[in-house]
Amino acid sequence: MPLKEWIIPRGLFAILIRRETQGGQPFSFAVILMAYHGGEWLNVTRYDTSHGFAHRDVVGVNEGLRHKISMPTLTHKQAFRHAICDLEQNAEIYLADFLAH
Repeated sequence: MPLKEWIIPRGLFAILIRRETQGGQPFSFAVILMAYHGGEWLNVTRYDTSHGFAHRDVVGVNEGLRHKISMPTLTHKQAFRHAICDLEQNAEIYLADFLAH
């Protein structure tokens, strides 16, 4: 299974991507939103397949893991693409939510 890792820089945000493929299709992945805030890089939220299904971990700066948002109707390929688009479009919203909890 080929493993590929890369970063999409977005100013004070960065999206870290780790993807393993099998037969050319995403087999497992992690798409992590990082934000530079208060002089350090924070792990704001992440999409991954670590429990055998695609989901987003919603975390808070004080509470840690708050809950998971499952994506049962999406294939791993669809969930992977959704994850990147969602984090690119909603980074500021997710940072505000992260800091509030």
